[in-house]
Amino acid sequence: MIARRSLLILALVAGGIAGALYYVGAQRVPMVVAAQNIAAIRPLTALDLEVRWIPPDALPAGAISSVDDAIGRVPTAPLWEGQPLLSQALADDAANFHTGLTLRSGERAVAIPVVAVSAVGGAIAPGARVDVLAVPLIGRAPAGRTVELLAADALVLDVRSESGAPYLPRRPEATSAVERIGSVIIAISPADEIRFADRIATSTFVLAFSSAR
Repeated sequence: MIARRSLLILALVAGGIAGALYYVGAQRVPMVVAAQNIAAIRPLTALDLEVRWIPPDALPAGAISSVDDAIGRVPTAPLWEGQPLLSQALADDAANFHTGLTLRSGERAVAIPVVAVSAVGGAIAPGARVDVLAVPLIGRAPAGRTVELLAADALVLDVRSESGAPYLPRRPEATSAVERIGSVIIAISPADEIRFADRIATSTFVLAFSSAR
């Protein structure tokens, strides 16, 4: 009799453990993913999103679990179908540039014309910090104006080719012609807008990398 009770207790315990393991293994949590490929950087709609249920331990850090938390927000880079949406990869406002970099509140973006030799030999990329030097053009700038520092430690938001398209440096294996740098877009304060507009018409520009501060 005692042996039978012991076996019954062991069976109940084993059944309880098995049920608990099954429950844990069967648990699922919601995760919002892209319902389609989204190439354009634009606010998301309900049609762009769907919910998938996955095990808790498979949930990426920062994953969004409610469609309502993603609608109206803007991905900082294109999405592919089935890609999880992460809160850190969504902005509240549309990104102005394909790089995903955005202006901070109150800042302005201005494009200054440069050539590769004046842009650190062409080794300039979005996200870099640069000092902007204006070199007066003879016959355009007022007499007596000298080289001046227009901006210090300015954030490079984008680099554009001569056609205005995003600038893509030539790869070693590339065989087709690659456009040259035409302009660099930087973030400036509103107080500098008029000065930059004047210098663009009367100066050439040199960019110098600045160290992190």
